[in-house]
Amino acid sequence: MLTYRTMRLPILLAFLALFTTLQAYAQHPWQEPIERDPAEIERIVGPMGEQEPSRDLKIVWVWGVDKNHDRGGHEYGWVMDRFVNTLLPQIPRVTAEHAMYFPSEEQWKTADLIVFYAQYRETWGEKEYGLMDAFQARGGGMMFFHLAILEGAGDELAKRIGFAFGHGGAPNGSTLWGPSPGPVTLTDAGSRLPLLRRFPKEIEFADELYWNLNGDPDSVTTLLTSQGGPTNASTEPPKPEELDGKSWPIMWRTERNTGRVFGTVLGHNYFTFNDPYFRIILLRAMAWTLNESFDPFKPLVTRNLER
Repeated sequence: MLTYRTMRLPILLAFLALFTTLQAYAQHPWQEPIERDPAEIERIVGPMGEQEPSRDLKIVWVWGVDKNHDRGGHEYGWVMDRFVNTLLPQIPRVTAEHAMYFPSEEQWKTADLIVFYAQYRETWGEKEYGLMDAFQARGGGMMFFHLAILEGAGDELAKRIGFAFGHGGAPNGSTLWGPSPGPVTLTDAGSRLPLLRRFPKEIEFADELYWNLNGDPDSVTTLLTSQGGPTNASTEPPKPEELDGKSWPIMWRTERNTGRVFGTVLGHNYFTFNDPYFRIILLRAMAWTLNESFDPFKPLVTRNLER
């Protein structure tokens, strides 16, 4: 006969297992959206100019399914829906469509820009990288956000986009991850480029970072850097004494053949994509990868924002 005493230990163990699982999913529950000053947003965006791009544009947004995070993190479907079905169609001459996990051959042939925000289901091989090589050779633009830079060991992806998430076999060891430990810093090169024009030298983002990436720093223009801090899940903001004092690249741009690439480790939290500061950078990067003016993208900075 089971008594309360004999049942108590299994119940306690089950509760602890559930609590541990929930903690693993809610990786940084203390993080909240950052309030932005509307006047500062307007100042950074600048005055409106051209009303539409110079040509018809096709943007493909790659997404996937991540079952390892609680709601609010790695929301690939929500973000894709917001941009493909709501925001990008508001720009004249822009067509947006989605691809799950990897674009089709037809999409590689017809897209002007391919955005990757996904957790990939299968490792890419010669076929997938061959399509990417041909796309870059004809001048196609690509953008990579957060875990989209994790593909295989990272070597092949880093050759094409500058940096990638590296594993133990990488020359500098495994990439680390943890909560953003404080303000990110504009590099000298970043502060001179239109992509970060009018931004302050330091910007606060409530997000998750990867650092010690696999790739050649000399092959990219690093735009933003951050210190490293405590790794893995967190329950409180990192303390100053826990930071490593280094300047790790967390946002960059590069060119391969005639194709342009923008990459960043930011994008863990759903609310990051509804942060007007991040929207400015994202949309400016879109314009840059497409070799178009930022002007037609400006109205999307503050449209359809959600918490």
